[in-house]
Amino acid sequence: MKYLLLETDTEKYWFELDGGNYANRQIVLDEYNEYHFSCLEDYLAEGEINEGDVEGCFINLTKQEFDNEWQSVIKKYEEQWNKLKIRYPIGTVVQGINSYIYPQGTIITGKDFLAVYKGKEQFCLHKSVCYKVKSYDEVNMWLEVE
Repeated sequence: MKYLLLETDTEKYWFELDGGNYANRQIVLDEYNEYHFSCLEDYLAEGEINEGDVEGCFINLTKQEFDNEWQSVIKKYEEQWNKLKIRYPIGTVVQGINSYIYPQGTIITGKDFLAVYKGKEQFCLHKSVCYKVKSYDEVNMWLEVE
């Protein structure tokens, strides 16, 4: 993994990149000083991150520096995440909509949750689906479904 901070005149972007330079996790601090992050919103860069193609200053980070930033911005959602795990215990069937695809899998948007599906079932955008909770992605605060 590679960890980068991109600073522009008005925004900051933190990236966790895989070996192909695709973002697995991302944080954005926008021009209004609002944080957005890939675990709760569709805020993951599409395609390969090529440092030469982007205007701004890239700074290499350690995994610890990225994780510290990640934890600081999602900390206020920990209580909500813990309540969600109680509401949807392993084995519960959940319904949602196929919303988008991340490197981690298909992201399912439910009424009050996000889930990730890593199976082989065909993805159809905006299709209503039902899956069973099989585990929890603690880093991204997603239900893992099958």
